[in-house]
Amino acid sequence: MINTYLKVKTNNLTQRPPTLEDVKSSEKILFALFTRYGDTIIDLVVIKEFVEIYPNKNYLVICPKQMSPYVREILPNIECFSFNKRNPFDFFRVERMLKKRHFDIGFNPWSNGVDGCYFISLCKKYLCNRDFSHPKVINHYQMVRQYLFLEDKPWKMRILKMKESYKKVLICPQSTDPDRSIDALQVKKIILDLGSKVLGSEITIAAMDESYFTQGCFRFRFKKTRKSSSNFLNLVKNSDLLICSDSAPLHLAAALGKDFIAVFKITNPEIVLNIDTKLKIITQ
Repeated sequence: MINTYLKVKTNNLTQRPPTLEDVKSSEKILFALFTRYGDTIIDLVVIKEFVEIYPNKNYLVICPKQMSPYVREILPNIECFSFNKRNPFDFFRVERMLKKRHFDIGFNPWSNGVDGCYFISLCKKYLCNRDFSHPKVINHYQMVRQYLFLEDKPWKMRILKMKESYKKVLICPQSTDPDRSIDALQVKKIILDLGSKVLGSEITIAAMDESYFTQGCFRFRFKKTRKSSSNFLNLVKNSDLLICSDSAPLHLAAALGKDFIAVFKITNPEIVLNIDTKLKIITQ
């Protein structure tokens, strides 16, 4: 029912694109984040830059419940409203709230679905991300900066200087794109190559698929719930080193300033990573 309603509402939207001057003069800005996990983390990192440039505005982030722990971690001083968009009571409650609060500008970076587009259409000015024109090949963070009228920044990478040892190691081998996932043999090789740096470490494997779990390692299984997200966030914060595929945990590790190793199989780091990211890269 909700999807049908959204499709009808967004079928013939008349875009009212904001300008940079609109952004500067606005008082209330809405961010509707209904996209993939990794893209949401990218959004939050760039939105943090946006808020630092425009600190004296009234902001609201709306998102699915499972994303709210990440919003509150990266944007602790920004109002966040999370809900189940498939629940009609939740959906129409949010709709009424947005209509009542009259936001000046709405943004839905990386959110190409009808949900985020509909919610920002309730603002005075908006441009749905799906209609935002950008180069086909562009750094993911730079794309969000362009959408939010922020300046492009030159891309560079800092090489991580590994510590002598790490007590807690978190391995996130799985991506929603199987071609980006790290296979079990590669994980074992990376651990062997690290040698004494992880010898005797407490190793945890976090994945959606139980087939990634290995005997002798702690296990964390991802679920699409707020509690699971909160538990995973704490796991990342308490880890000393992360080993990640090209996936959302990579962006979270970078956002939290953790030591991490990224394994790239089919993607170019310059497209995926934020500017000035400090890490060790392994390519296949």
